[in-house]
Amino acid sequence: MANHKPDSPEPYQVIGQRYELLRRLREEPWGEVWLAQDKVLRAEVALKLLPLEAPDRGAAQEFFELEATLGLTLRHPQILGVLHVDRADQFLYLVEEPFAGENLASQLTQQRHFLLPQSLHLLELVGRALAFAHGQGVAHQSLNPSNILMEGQDLRVANFAFPPGNLDQALFLELRAYDAPEVIQGEPPSPGANVFSLGVLGFRLVAGSLPYPLTFDEPFPYRLETPPVDLEEIPLPLQNLLLRCLAVDPEDRLEDAGVFAEHLKQVREQWLPEPAPRRRPPRGPSTLKPALQRADEMTRKAWGALKPWGQKAGEALSEGWTQYRPTPGQIFKGLGVAGLLAAILLGGYILRGYWKSRRAPSPPAVTSAPLKLPELAGGPPMMETTEPQPADPPGAAPSVPTPPPGEAKAPAPEERYLLLVATYSKEDQARALWRRLKAGNIKGRIVKTKSGQKTAYQVLVGPIAGPRQQAEELASRITKIEGVTPKIRKLEAKSAAKSAKSAKAKSTKRGDR
Repeated sequence: MANHKPDSPEPYQVIGQRYELLRRLREEPWGEVWLAQDKVLRAEVALKLLPLEAPDRGAAQEFFELEATLGLTLRHPQILGVLHVDRADQFLYLVEEPFAGENLASQLTQQRHFLLPQSLHLLELVGRALAFAHGQGVAHQSLNPSNILMEGQDLRVANFAFPPGNLDQALFLELRAYDAPEVIQGEPPSPGANVFSLGVLGFRLVAGSLPYPLTFDEPFPYRLETPPVDLEEIPLPLQNLLLRCLAVDPEDRLEDAGVFAEHLKQVREQWLPEPAPRRRPPRGPSTLKPALQRADEMTRKAWGALKPWGQKAGEALSEGWTQYRPTPGQIFKGLGVAGLLAAILLGGYILRGYWKSRRAPSPPAVTSAPLKLPELAGGPPMMETTEPQPADPPGAAPSVPTPPPGEAKAPAPEERYLLLVATYSKEDQARALWRRLKAGNIKGRIVKTKSGQKTAYQVLVGPIAGPRQQAEELASRITKIEGVTPKIRKLEAKSAAKSAKSAKAKSTKRGDR
């Protein structure tokens, strides 16, 4: 609503002998919101100010007091906190949480739509806030983007007690399209009416447009008898949820925002990637056992080389023993030195083989190759039926072709499959599905078919070369993304020899030209 110039708040003005205004955060239909400094608590707060001389101050005071009362009940991270209501010399004001965000309506005027993950995130936050309010028996009086505040990825739902204010005609008409049919007819807002508003909001975020075209100079801002526009821009599982929210009869909608949040969670889980199975890293071959075996072999060789020398040394010792008989202490000392030398030699051979095996490079781990889709532009032609082969004459032995000498046997034909994802009567619907598959790195194409006077558009993916399991895995992936079950068709696959022969014939034909 428009405020009088003399009553407009100014920076550094003190309200209620306590709050010093710092800067204006945003303008709302029922007053301006300013960032202020609480001189008593020495903390920043937000003040929603309405001049006392405003024409509709009498009704506004009731809304201000009800908003402050609800603020004591609606304590939730996604609901704007309201602390206090009071009146000063010039203003009626609410003391609120200092959330410095702009409303979602301003952001929607700057961009056509949001990306699907961000849209689902915003819908989930708004759904949580409303689910908490509905659990407390409170319904929002005017749920639309002007009462949803955003700052980065953070969000607050505000103004639960305030009805729509005086806005310019175009914005007022657009925001009125978020009201449920029964609310426009005069019934008070209910949790079911808030669910209708959530459906309109989800449509606007994902598709970039309202579900129904706006009408002018009519009791209703939209016509419910017309089907929603831009429906193909919304994935199928989310379509079903939003269409149920937009039901004309409140009995056909979801009960409240809590049920909506549960359904939305199920829809979001269909887009979450499956967790990759945790694989234990492959163990390399044991290096200690081969090292011990090599040390044993080297010890045997060393013993074979030293045995003759040992025999001679033994004979010399025997002769010396008879001539020079050592004392027991000298004998034990010599045995100890010999044992120590033998232990050093044996340990050196063992450690040398062990560290040499440790430095040897381990074989690379074998990993499974990812599924790779072939290019649609190339490959042999697709055929759904196999050609009949000529039969052998009666009584003759079956002919078995033998390859000429020097030629390798032709490889077996490769299996090839085609996925029929969906069939539409309109090209726009098929093209929308094709774009979504392309965004998911799935290459497809659109084939136009005719049956009598009817024209159909088929979305195909393939051919897929390899075992049928690869085609089934791709079909399962498409089902998780789009909620449709593709049909798998096996195609005739040409062998490598046929493909080479066909390619040679084509090159010869080009040469003749």
